[in-house]
Amino acid sequence: MTILFKKSYIKKIINGEKTATRRPKRPTVKPGGEYNIRGSFYTHLPERYRVIKRFQQRLGDMDHDDAVKEGFRDLDEFREEWEGIYGAYDPDQVVWVVEFQHLGPDRNL
Repeated sequence: MTILFKKSYIKKIINGEKTATRRPKRPTVKPGGEYNIRGSFYTHLPERYRVIKRFQQRLGDMDHDDAVKEGFRDLDEFREEWEGIYGAYDPDQVVWVVEFQHLGPDRNL
């Protein structure tokens, strides 16, 4: 149980530049849970993160700080990326937000 991240996001997560993700469907991760970062369906990296919060939000309710937590400079850059992944940006769409903290590599691997 974890979240799949685009490979281009993994460096941002490790560097602390991305501390949140938004998804159209409810992620299976839970607040307080610790998970390995997944860069493909079959690859779990040794890097781990802890889920701080999981909640729902309308895309249109995002602010500048939310876009920065997502690893983007501003809301426009986030919207452009969202459209590239999901095809359309609907400000009324309710999505799941997962806020997390990078923990570093799993010392047990």
